Amino acid sequence: MEYLARYCLSEPQAGSDAGALKTKATREGDHYVVNGTKAFISGGGVSDVYLCMVRTEGAGSKGIT
Repeated sequence: MEYLARYCLSEPQAGSDAGALKTKATREGDHYVVNGTKAFISGGGVSDVYLCMVRTEGAGSKGIT
């Protein structure tokens, strides 16, 4: 079986600067709650799987998961 996958990095205020993204994932029990906005996901309307770059730690690129 084939699937189409996309990664979700770009945000309205950060563009594609990964270190400036603000979408945040907070662990709640055995799952994560994601809050933020993504934009410009090429092929987003026809994809099966989405990999979202989110912030789980502090500022800068080291806080991205």
